[in-house]
Amino acid sequence: MLHVGTRPRHGVPWLILVALAGACSSGGPSMGSATRLDEPEKSAASFSFAYYTDLVAVGDRVAAAYMTLNGPQDRNVVVRQSEDGGKTWSPQFVLNAPEYGDTISVAPKLAVEPDGALLVVWQARRNRAGQKFILARRSPDFGKTWGPIQVLNSVAQSFPPALATRDDGAVLVVFSDERNVERDIFVNRSADGGASWLPKDVAVNPPAKNESLGPFPVLGTGADAWVVWEEKTRGNPRLLIARSRDGGLSWGATHRIDPEKQPATPLWPMVVASKGRLVAAWTAGVVGETTRSWLWVSSSTNGGETWSPPTMFYEGPRQTIFQLVARGSSVYLVWSAGGSEGAAGIYFNASDDAGATWRQPLDQPVRIDDPASKTSSGRPRLALAGDSTVVAVWQEEETRIGLRVSKDGGRSWPSAPLTVASAEKNRVRFPVVAATEQAAWVLWEDWADMTGVRKTLADANKLTPLDVYVRKVALN
Repeated sequence: MLHVGTRPRHGVPWLILVALAGACSSGGPSMGSATRLDEPEKSAASFSFAYYTDLVAVGDRVAAAYMTLNGPQDRNVVVRQSEDGGKTWSPQFVLNAPEYGDTISVAPKLAVEPDGALLVVWQARRNRAGQKFILARRSPDFGKTWGPIQVLNSVAQSFPPALATRDDGAVLVVFSDERNVERDIFVNRSADGGASWLPKDVAVNPPAKNESLGPFPVLGTGADAWVVWEEKTRGNPRLLIARSRDGGLSWGATHRIDPEKQPATPLWPMVVASKGRLVAAWTAGVVGETTRSWLWVSSSTNGGETWSPPTMFYEGPRQTIFQLVARGSSVYLVWSAGGSEGAAGIYFNASDDAGATWRQPLDQPVRIDDPASKTSSGRPRLALAGDSTVVAVWQEEETRIGLRVSKDGGRSWPSAPLTVASAEKNRVRFPVVAATEQAAWVLWEDWADMTGVRKTLADANKLTPLDVYVRKVALN
């Protein structure tokens, strides 16, 4: 377990020597130039939560989804794709038009299907009518042409979705929904890469008069599927998981993952399936006179019915952000951690036996970002490619986007961290990454510098100008 308190600092601060024009290190990754995706300039949009963007890559084909402005209130979800590794990009295609052009469309999730089709799932909300739709759209030719919009929820009261896919074309979309007043969990599924869906969504948990939210889907082998979520019961918040043995058509009993009497409400659960074992990770945080955060990992060998006592990977005074991913029997965990003094860092650990044991001692994880940096790092993301490529990205406060590459499954990180983007003011945020064995692509937000700008009441509804950039990194 990484317990972070007062940490000694060694070395000198790392000077950022790389700007947006390009960079390379001898024998390591090299970067091309950055490309602004939103057209016209400052037309990208944000909303009330992070990560409204997504990115996928296969070979030299790359696709990006993000939000753009649509008048003073509404938002579009748009997509652009490249056939030449990001040298050139297609025009913006508005996914929610025309039927849902008058909505706030948010949180696009991208997936590449086995036949090369591109699938996007997102939420669209009509504020005037109070309707909240879960929508999907499929392109059979990786974004060159698009099929019709498909509605995945049978009652328009649903919150932003999460998406899981599998190489055989199975797709599982999960969302929380307030059709029964308190939120419950529903799914829709496709067996053909999003070409067709169930005519009606399926309830995962019976209405329990509790708030169920933050669902995360998992597809196993065969017909196995799982959904994990937070249940905000009065006085007993907990993490629940349910299993489907028929690909999402029906769901069994719920089981609790976290034990009782944890120190804080569990948050943001993620689960992966690896070689017959389920591995779950979650965090918690308290804010008050003392700020505290934790990161726990637990596993199940019987399909989620019972879980091991949670192992604590982090405890400290900063809220951790993490990601859990798996490939074959390898499970990878990346997170941010920091003490009350000094800058927060990005840490990594991995398991080679489906989460039964971990490579590094819990108090000695691998630090990926530069330990000599005086700025705090956070919001890490991982991308996996081939048998052993692992790419990590993160942001250092809001002034730098960093990247590091491992070609041996995270056992070594030979090249120094690269600067993908930097800014003097707090402007660069929320990086996402996609990778192949030859290259990685990083997408991030570039916010306008609003230092010294004071909004009047007349400006209350005006948005902070925003752009979305993407950059290719060749993995030499």
